[in-house]
Amino acid sequence: MGRYMRVMLAALLIVSGFLVLLPSGYVSAGGWVDNQSFEEGEGEVPYGWNLTGNATRVDTGPIYAGNWTALITGDSGMLTQWLWVGNLTLPVTYEAWGWIYVSGNVTGIIDIDFWTAVNGTQLTSTTRLSANNTNDAYVQMASMMQAPSRTTYARIRLLGTGWDKGGEVRFDEIGLYPPMGGFCFIATAAYGTETASQLDILRDFRDRVLLENALGSRFVEAYYKVSPPLADFIAKNDFLRAVVREVLLDPVVNILQWSQDLWRA
Repeated sequence: MGRYMRVMLAALLIVSGFLVLLPSGYVSAGGWVDNQSFEEGEGEVPYGWNLTGNATRVDTGPIYAGNWTALITGDSGMLTQWLWVGNLTLPVTYEAWGWIYVSGNVTGIIDIDFWTAVNGTQLTSTTRLSANNTNDAYVQMASMMQAPSRTTYARIRLLGTGWDKGGEVRFDEIGLYPPMGGFCFIATAAYGTETASQLDILRDFRDRVLLENALGSRFVEAYYKVSPPLADFIAKNDFLRAVVREVLLDPVVNILQWSQDLWRA
């Protein structure tokens, strides 16, 4: 465990340093991005999604960093993805969010719930994010939700209801992430509190640098998947918490703080 933790944190430093140099073009609310701009895919099918009925992936012109969006034009249309979140041994609070474009007499809907397995047992009620006519613009909808213990997958469905002739719904930037804090983040475990000032610096770096490009978003996604056991292990050992905090995290925080001060000067 100790060697694995050191390797992962070393990778964090290397990747973070590289990402600082990347151009920024990706607009995000921050967090674990499930399908970034629907840019990835072949033909009409976005990567990782199952399409049914009147659902497709289309090039609609510039949207954030890319041109692609998910499009639904009728009652039977739906995009579904089963997103693996790990084998949760404790409840975890997530923020779900997505951008919706609606025209005509229809309601655009993002439904999210947590399950024991793909098509296994549904553990939570469905959280629904929805929007009606958005006046030719994308609007972001978001909500907090909790995954109970035994959760392994989140089911995400994109659909529309109340269809009228000529209506359409588009979706972009669908995301699901646990906010910085709680048992599943190494920094929080090391500092022993969710309100440490150092966490604000790390959050800012996550949102303003890592999540503003595709590679950084993928790295954050991977970090959220592997960090829970490491954070839990660190939280139980005071000596290890001190080592991680003073030897690994504090130098990174100091560098980020110095770069922020330099940028503002």
